[in-house]
Amino acid sequence: MSNSSTSLVQYPLPYKAVDGCLFVEKANKNGTTTKKLCNFLPYLKYDINVDDGVELTRTFRIAGVHESGRLLPEIEVTVKEFGKMDWVLERWGAECVIEPGNSNRENICCAILKTVGNAEKKNVYRTTGWQLIDGKWEYLLPNDGKHDVRLFGKLRHYEMATHWSDSDLKTVWSMMKDRLIATKAIIWTLIAFVFLTPLNEFFRQVFYEPKFVLCLIGKTGSRKSTLAALFLSFFGRFSGTDLPLSFSDTLNSILTNINTLKDVLTCIDDFHPGTRAAEKRDTNIAQGIDRAFGDRIGKGRLTSDCTPMEARPPQGNAIVTGETVPDVGESGTARTFTLEIKRGDVDLKNLSYFQSEAKNGTLMSCLLSYTEWIKGIYLHNESAQGILLEDLRESFEAYRDEFIKTDSRSHGRVSEIVAWLTIGMKYFLEFLYIRSIIEETEKESVLWEYREILFDLAKGQSDSIEQDNPVVTFIQKLYSLLGSGQAVVLDRTKPIEYMPVNFIGYEDEKYYCLNADMAHRAVVQLCREQGESFTLNKKSLIKALAEEGLLDSDKGKNVKSVNVYGKGSIKLLCIDKEKADQIIALSE
Repeated sequence: MSNSSTSLVQYPLPYKAVDGCLFVEKANKNGTTTKKLCNFLPYLKYDINVDDGVELTRTFRIAGVHESGRLLPEIEVTVKEFGKMDWVLERWGAECVIEPGNSNRENICCAILKTVGNAEKKNVYRTTGWQLIDGKWEYLLPNDGKHDVRLFGKLRHYEMATHWSDSDLKTVWSMMKDRLIATKAIIWTLIAFVFLTPLNEFFRQVFYEPKFVLCLIGKTGSRKSTLAALFLSFFGRFSGTDLPLSFSDTLNSILTNINTLKDVLTCIDDFHPGTRAAEKRDTNIAQGIDRAFGDRIGKGRLTSDCTPMEARPPQGNAIVTGETVPDVGESGTARTFTLEIKRGDVDLKNLSYFQSEAKNGTLMSCLLSYTEWIKGIYLHNESAQGILLEDLRESFEAYRDEFIKTDSRSHGRVSEIVAWLTIGMKYFLEFLYIRSIIEETEKESVLWEYREILFDLAKGQSDSIEQDNPVVTFIQKLYSLLGSGQAVVLDRTKPIEYMPVNFIGYEDEKYYCLNADMAHRAVVQLCREQGESFTLNKKSLIKALAEEGLLDSDKGKNVKSVNVYGKGSIKLLCIDKEKADQIIALSE
């Protein structure tokens, strides 16, 4: 047997390499004996700290040499896997044999750990975006040349450029001016969304993190997925067929991935349910996505011993594409900003030009320059970072309040979306101005024009939210039922000759006096027949009608005692006709 000193792998005593095998020395009454542990020499190559943005874990990269002299492939094992030693057979195969014995596995683990002195320590990041590393802010993406950032599966297309030039920035500026791919409303909003996204970390610090998703809607062939892929190409290399996420994924998979994608843009592609079952599934996913981004909360989980785990909320921003707007209700619609792309909206020549530029890395280079600009101007010390945080806070509040003054009826979330998108555009234009790509007059004029465009889009968004208000839906369906004769109300002041089977209540000059159970059941049935859903139960509906001021009721109640000819006093749901007529007029 050869001496351990001739081995490629060195172990401290009591472990030693003999003829390419690992042995352990044991003391006994007669001196020492040598016991064989395995027919290979494993050792620690890297001691790795893994940061996934929520918690730190550790993995070991282990290398080895078989007794035949063959180098074994390097493998990574987690701390939990390491002690069990099952990874030897699973990954190195049957030729690597651990000798039988109760303590052999423990001894092999100990021998590997004792080689740590020759192992390289390494930090691996399984998240993107801004991270504070050694006291300095760094913007992480795979292949950035400085940090080991690893994303897996469908996220593998994320990538950071390594250099940039003025021509890259000029090309992106031409996307807004000389080479418009689609309408300014669409392209400028996508640009604003892209350059808003790297600011998420700092919005989070002032408690104003963006809480919405951008929805691209269009029929098949409108190029919505292709357009989404193009704008994701600021953060990597994407095409319309390899977007990071889709509605074919499970909701849990989507929620896990959007936590990993910090301060970058992602896309959940292709909402187009073809069957009733698919519609229910995809709508549930859409609702989950809206809740996650709209509330920035993660799904609650427990460990095996019932200890609460760290929440993993979404940390970037998302585009959702689909043929129709998902039916996510009023609150979901308020968390969604919709852009509709019609066939013919997209200039295919300009689209092709920028797709080529994206393949060449031009868009990624622009994002690299932008994050370097943020870092250089605002993140070099605490004072500069304080200026950034204060500007984000003040700008958000000013833009939000300005929109509220112009449209006081709008949903509160719409004014916030306006503020976030305006800030995205503001910082993009300031970046181009500081980089000497545009003049100050261009910066001011484009920001002003975009605010006008955004205000128009936002007012349309407010109308959509109003349409998704369950009270509006109920009134619309009620009028449809009455107008078509599918439901009937009788004059409460006149004698009743017969009771129709589709009877739902009474009326007079001022009110619809409805049987709440019958009216609610009729609307739910109509929605079901039309492939829609009405999710409010009767009690919640009555409460919502009262909150909207549509009901005339007895004091402390939501119903009213009404005198009906020949029947005396009956408690009914009394809807003000004039106010209901106003809802119908506004929705048309």
